[in-house]
Amino acid sequence: GGQDQQNQDQNQDQNQDQQQDQQQDQQDQNQDQQQQDQDQDKNQDQQDQQQQEQKISPQQAQQMLQAIQAKEKETQDKVKKEKAEALKSRQKEKNW
Repeated sequence: GGQDQQNQDQNQDQNQDQQQDQQQDQQDQNQDQQQQDQDQDKNQDQQDQQQQEQKISPQQAQQMLQAIQAKEKETQDKVKKEKAEALKSRQKEKNW
């Protein structure tokens, strides 16, 4: 009866392997599914934003534009100032 016992053991091992493989596959599929769901959500968000943008009145758009431009100018000035400072300090160092 030793031979039979061995065969049974081998069969059990194979079954376990198969089960593990199936579980792995299941997990992979679930992950894919989640990924797709997330992508759909993103698209949804973009659509919502576009719809909202269309509702803006010309005045609002103008204000937003001005605000952005002002901010941009501020940033530019700041950068210019910083560059000037950097240049000054470099010139000090190069004292020749």
